[in-house]
Amino acid sequence: MSRRAYLAFFAVVVVSSVLACGPSKPGAVEEEVAPVAGATQPSVVIDIKATNYAFTAPPKFPSGWVTLRFDNQAPETHFMILWRLPEGKTFDEWVVDIANPFNDLYREYRAGTIDKVALFERLGETIPEWFGSAQPKGGPGFTAPNRVSQTTVFLEPGDYVMECYVRAKDQDDTFHSKHGMLRPLIVTEEATAEVPPEAEMEITLSNYQLSVEGEMSAGERTVRVRVEEDPEGLIKHNIHLVKLDDETTSEDVASWLDWVDAMLPPAPAEFLGGAGQTLAGSDSYVTVDLEPGRYAWVSEAWGVQGMVHEFVVE
Repeated sequence: MSRRAYLAFFAVVVVSSVLACGPSKPGAVEEEVAPVAGATQPSVVIDIKATNYAFTAPPKFPSGWVTLRFDNQAPETHFMILWRLPEGKTFDEWVVDIANPFNDLYREYRAGTIDKVALFERLGETIPEWFGSAQPKGGPGFTAPNRVSQTTVFLEPGDYVMECYVRAKDQDDTFHSKHGMLRPLIVTEEATAEVPPEAEMEITLSNYQLSVEGEMSAGERTVRVRVEEDPEGLIKHNIHLVKLDDETTSEDVASWLDWVDAMLPPAPAEFLGGAGQTLAGSDSYVTVDLEPGRYAWVSEAWGVQGMVHEFVVE
């Protein structure tokens, strides 16, 4: 990618959104997960615990289809995105070349020494070109305190970064990643024999449309999330499930999903998980247990452009 094209890449981000991250020490770890022969129901389930501000998870995942069970034991909403690093790049390089500049420049923006346009211009000048080759591979969507969400994704072998970038209200509005929710992960060559779970509903994401096939009803349901094409800019397609109360709209939720000027606790409604950012051609499977009420699927970054679907469970 040429320098001119790279700067143009960041110019698009100015009018949409961008991922923020910050320096951090790896969180607590558990034992490595071993591949297990698959079936229609997931047998390779990786348990990930979120606290303020750390992930507890195995240091290595098997490749192939894996189910990520995300237990948010913290008092704030969290999520986890997986980034696959370009070949030859390391977690330490991510921290030095990507996380630190994002965090430092964002601090200047929050202090008022630069405006939003200058923030993105400086990012385009500072962040190395290899950042554009990092691949978002999905992961558990936004999950409310004391909730457990479940997302099934397909992972290729390689070096990864695990991250949450909700902002921390009591920590100068900086990012959860800065305070510990940023850690390395290795996805091994040894693969699972899993197959995707059966889905009762399908959501297809394209530019900038959200189409839904099937209806959600009470009980445990699995939703297939398909990404057909990539949007311009950094934030790729994603979808998150939220339970709405009588005073909250899906537009309120879409506005909250703005890392630059929002995404501060408390969240406006109860998030129940979802499918994090992935590239075109990727599928994720989101398993949820629904009770009667009002719900919405909302896209981070693109929800404000209409990528929202409200529904009622009787």
